Amino acid sequence: MPLAVKNITYTYMEGTPFATTALNDVSVSIENGEFVGIIGHTGCGKSTLIQIMAGLLAPQSGQVLVNGNDIFAEDYDKKLLRSTVGVVFQYPEYQLFEETVAQDVAFGPTKAGYNEQKIKQSVSWALEMVGLEEEKIAESSPFELSGGQKRKVAIAGVLATRPEILILDEPIAGLDPRGREEFMQFVAKLNRQGVTILMISHNMDGLCEYASRVLVMDTGCITMDGTPKEIFSKQEELQKIGLGVSEAKEIACALQKKGVDIPEDIITYRELMTYLSGRLQK
Repeated sequence: MPLAVKNITYTYMEGTPFATTALNDVSVSIENGEFVGIIGHTGCGKSTLIQIMAGLLAPQSGQVLVNGNDIFAEDYDKKLLRSTVGVVFQYPEYQLFEETVAQDVAFGPTKAGYNEQKIKQSVSWALEMVGLEEEKIAESSPFELSGGQKRKVAIAGVLATRPEILILDEPIAGLDPRGREEFMQFVAKLNRQGVTILMISHNMDGLCEYASRVLVMDTGCITMDGTPKEIFSKQEELQKIGLGVSEAKEIACALQKKGVDIPEDIITYRELMTYLSGRLQK
């Protein structure tokens, strides 16, 4: 398995009167090729968990194993981690800093020690992956691009080292519905190509459609772990911790209350439309 978290505990401001435990003895294993959605209300520990997974925070106790290696061991090569695990934060366009698009995307491969030819190949591949034409954009300033283009360049910079694992923290925040769907399709494409995905999101519809597994966090713990259908069938339990379900699931439930005989396991718009179309044709 590419990633395993074992008995992780993390407390902010430990040893002070303001100490707050963000993670409490959390353990989870992520298998190769999974698309794992992480949901939970604000302050439940989601972002702390992924920062520890990415090696950006060191836990007070526990281990993070990437391909079987403890990333916090003294002899662990952090360069190996950076080429294995990529992180896209909320509003990734704020990560831009170089003079040109090509330089920005090349930053990761350069730090990883790639030779000049491999750097150029990585930049070309990453820009192609996010749907940008290299010849038109490579020498442009990233700060003169549109908001959507900036986000794509930032993500290309993360992809340029071809990470096996991609961690995303609310990457679709601020996007319109079309932009959200395009981004989810892009991430799903990466997943189909073998990239393991971990994604924090409040977009339940997107996770229902594309994730293979969902983790639910509450008060520093993982309280539910299952397929989207397993998780989003527990509407009342989710509501108790301040979470909702997909819009498609809400519509299905509303129709049930109106007396429409509709399957309990419908959670996506595709499933809902297929079912309703079938009823209309009868």
